[in-house]
Amino acid sequence: MRRCSMCFGALLILASLSGCGNPPPPDLPPNEIVRRAGRAMLDQRSLHFKIDIGGGPVTINPALGLSLRSAEGDFVRPDRMGVHLKILRVPAAIEADMIALGDEQFLTNFLTRQWEPLPPEFGFNPAVMFHPSFGLEKTLEGGLDDASVVGVESIDGAQAYHVQGRVEGSRLQGMSGGLIGASPIDVEVWVDAQTFVVLRTTLVDGSFHPDQPSTWTLVFSSFGKPVTIEKPALPPSD
Repeated sequence: MRRCSMCFGALLILASLSGCGNPPPPDLPPNEIVRRAGRAMLDQRSLHFKIDIGGGPVTINPALGLSLRSAEGDFVRPDRMGVHLKILRVPAAIEADMIALGDEQFLTNFLTRQWEPLPPEFGFNPAVMFHPSFGLEKTLEGGLDDASVVGVESIDGAQAYHVQGRVEGSRLQGMSGGLIGASPIDVEVWVDAQTFVVLRTTLVDGSFHPDQPSTWTLVFSSFGKPVTIEKPALPPSD
């Protein structure tokens, strides 16, 4: 009996020690979390991002019938980005690589796969997502409407505040290059409880397809890691 009680006591000690290693983060008002997240993201020299779009199509070029399905790449401040795009042009899916260097953008040709300057009519430059004046970080610094903390969740082993709210679509049109409409947008954001960087966010936009809203899921990682993004080699001109 004594041995069993000793074992039980040892288990209690182990349980308490394991719990001490991961204490819950402090309770904070939802918009304080969101605003801290905006500032923390602005402090990141580089990051990796992935965007997936579900639901209603997000049209990037009506004349060509192009809609964005996903984008994944790296961003280096102040204005360098390399990204792989998946684009739908019914009935086929198209993939392309893109590099943005400030005011210069380059895209791989859908047919030849060779690099060429971005055609003006293409209509989408994902680098605007992190624009210092109206990008994601500035949107977060402005806070959310009707913000509330859903709870604290685990994201890839990190404790994250889960905050939800709404944003007027006009505040997101700049960072989306006009791909998000002007209607109120439902927002959820997961913020690392230690560093306050954004780990994930979702944006639900019913502006263009009220019966089938477009859902943007953005995931961020590899904060501050060295990334080199250079101008691509262009084929010789005729």
